[in-house]
Amino acid sequence: MYIVDTEATPYELVSKANRPGRIVRKLVKEGEVSPGIGFTADLVRYEGGQGTPFSTPRHHHTFDQIRYIVSGTADFGNGQEGSDGQSGYFPAGAYYGPQVINEAEVMLIQWGPDWMNRADHDATYAKMLETGEFKDGYYVTKDEHGNEVRADGRNAVWETFTGKTMVYPTPRYGQPVLMDPEGFGWRPAGEGVEGKVLGTFTEDEVYVANYRWHDGGILELTPERLQLMWIISGKAQIDGETVGARTVVFSGIGENLRIEGNAETQAVVFGLPTPQQA
Repeated sequence: MYIVDTEATPYELVSKANRPGRIVRKLVKEGEVSPGIGFTADLVRYEGGQGTPFSTPRHHHTFDQIRYIVSGTADFGNGQEGSDGQSGYFPAGAYYGPQVINEAEVMLIQWGPDWMNRADHDATYAKMLETGEFKDGYYVTKDEHGNEVRADGRNAVWETFTGKTMVYPTPRYGQPVLMDPEGFGWRPAGEGVEGKVLGTFTEDEVYVANYRWHDGGILELTPERLQLMWIISGKAQIDGETVGARTVVFSGIGENLRIEGNAETQAVVFGLPTPQQA
């Protein structure tokens, strides 16, 4: 078990950004889902009210993403807009954008093979500034004739770091899947707990689910995978420790967590790939 009270962690300005717009974030945790599959979880705040909104061109990645919108709204392009309390699964290889986020706070979870950790990304980014610049979501250099050459900013950092040419997987889904818990009904999910399973995705059985407790209710997070819980409201008891809203609880492989809540407790849980299938 690993617990992060995000209220106790200061936001830091993203200074080595490859997208326009002011962003601050809290690194919640990074590590491995299973051998060779790395992940990063961040709480990100987009501060478009400070000037230019965050934006990206239409693009795709070699890694998967889950986004939970804590507050605000986000335009992910192609008519897909998310708002408070909604989750989105962004499959590897699937295009999204052009993306514009003005004011929002988002829990962002990303994972995949050949993963760059935060330190590697920032060091590579700084090195790339010696030969080019990041502008409008692209990494821009000049060829031998002085013509501008553009590459997607994030992907260019990955290719520079790994020394590999990026090969995109065939997307399992044609576009991101946005989930609104208001459209789902509650079902029994344990002793004194009700749940809404918003989606289970791919052969990796990635899932997103919302839960609410009655007084003394207990939710069990089982040991087959890494799971992340964001506590939306109320308080919960875990192994004698009390945690509150805006806390992230990580339940690791091999752990069985019993989480007790009360009538005010609600949470969203993200199940990452099971190791034998990752």
